Amino acid sequence: MIRILATPGCSAAWNMAVDEALFDAGGRDPEMMTLRIYSWTPPAVSLGYGQDVEGEIDPRQCDRHGIGLVRRITGGRAVLHDQELTYSLVAQESHPALGSSSGVMIRTVSEALIGTLRQFGIPAEIARDGRCGMGGKGDVCFTATGRNEVTVRGKKLAGNAQRRSGGRVLQHGSILLGPGHRKLPLLMPGHARARRDAIARLLNERTVSVSELIPRAPSFEEWTDCLSRSFLEQLNLEGRMDVLDADERRMAESLVRTRYGSADWTWRRTLCHVG
Repeated sequence: MIRILATPGCSAAWNMAVDEALFDAGGRDPEMMTLRIYSWTPPAVSLGYGQDVEGEIDPRQCDRHGIGLVRRITGGRAVLHDQELTYSLVAQESHPALGSSSGVMIRTVSEALIGTLRQFGIPAEIARDGRCGMGGKGDVCFTATGRNEVTVRGKKLAGNAQRRSGGRVLQHGSILLGPGHRKLPLLMPGHARARRDAIARLLNERTVSVSELIPRAPSFEEWTDCLSRSFLEQLNLEGRMDVLDADERRMAESLVRTRYGSADWTWRRTLCHVG
């Protein structure tokens, strides 16, 4: 069974708090998965769990452009969540529909995303091989493509990140609906001009958005309906629309206060274990 939650237009702190609350609750029922489909208002940069804020983002530029800043509990690199559709999937690692490895789960989820995209006339496919951007720590999420991620004609359309702990797994990721993600270099520290220019070039050359592929943008409701059905078909499970229960909501509210809405969490250098 898959619970399906649709939560459009939420803040960065709330989005990340809800994902962690669902992850923490993921062990209560080993047969249940939770699929959440959401968006970000206002747009925000999310940093990977171990990234250094000062090396990645200038908060003054975020303020200037009205863009939030938050740290994820998943790894990976910086993402500007602007003009995108975001999903998270939480389950037990041992769930038979997902497979036992990160790569199998990424491919399974990518097949569900591709099924949705093709319903809207987008010729998406799975990347057979990974592709580095600048290399090392210089990349951001969408300058590099991982094996089994979603591309269109060799350009990246969707990215993802994962966390596994205590027998549970959280995978969340983004489908690029418009070109908003390409503003990320404007938010980077001014002293790293060469890196900013290189990232801007790679984002233009190596990514594509839904708005560049089809003439009419589907509504959030259309995305939710098609993506839900694709996940159910891909995983061969039944589903139901749902909302956060009281415990999950209380946990998310607490996490906003103590973690995702806190500068101490966003700016910390030595990160403690989570989960």
